[in-house]
Amino acid sequence: MERLNDDSQGPLDHLEELRFRIIITLAGWIILTALSYTFSGRLLDIITGPLAKYQEKPYFTHPVEPFMAVFKISALMGAFLNIPNTLIQVWKFVSPALESDKERRAFLYLSWGFPVFFALGALFGFYVIVPLGLRFLFAFSRGEMAPLISMSSYLNFILVFILGLGLVFNLPVISSGLASAGIINSGMMRAGRRYAILFSFILAAFITPPDVVSQILVSIPLILLYEISILLCSLIQSLNK
Repeated sequence: MERLNDDSQGPLDHLEELRFRIIITLAGWIILTALSYTFSGRLLDIITGPLAKYQEKPYFTHPVEPFMAVFKISALMGAFLNIPNTLIQVWKFVSPALESDKERRAFLYLSWGFPVFFALGALFGFYVIVPLGLRFLFAFSRGEMAPLISMSSYLNFILVFILGLGLVFNLPVISSGLASAGIINSGMMRAGRRYAILFSFILAAFITPPDVVSQILVSIPLILLYEISILLCSLIQSLNK
């Protein structure tokens, strides 16, 4: 049954609507987490790939650790696969409250662009930054130490880069949404270009190993994302005229 969400509803009706949307979102996440568990072995092979160059397999130091590792991987994959369902539920809940076409367009830019750019950032973090980070950090062993990395510590290490860069790569999406709502424009972003370039190098120095190559490999995509944001803002301004 289709739920209604309009001005005739009272506070309790809105709470009931919110509860319904949350239940649908959680149900989708649980189902997709269970589905992800069925190919968790393949996911483990992919995730541990960068570490295999230095250590054949990750270790575990607690009896529960293998279960928690598989559960965490399955749950995160389920959450990612559930993004479309989550966005649909959020849209159905908030769309009646959006009063103008600009607000609706801004929300659509933010919601549907998020998973695409998040995936690009996550892939960049996993396939570029994680191998560079491992190579730099393990170089300090100088052949005198051997790695004995547990699965939980390895997952925590790579998730910092995957989630962090996934969020950073959404700069064009956020900029598009703000431009569509009339909060920013391409002129404002061009005026802030020099600060954006400086911030890109600072952020790259913060999230990468302290070597020039890694920092350049991260800062250049960040600068390109800012330039893409300017182009998208210009396009949205033209469409809104």
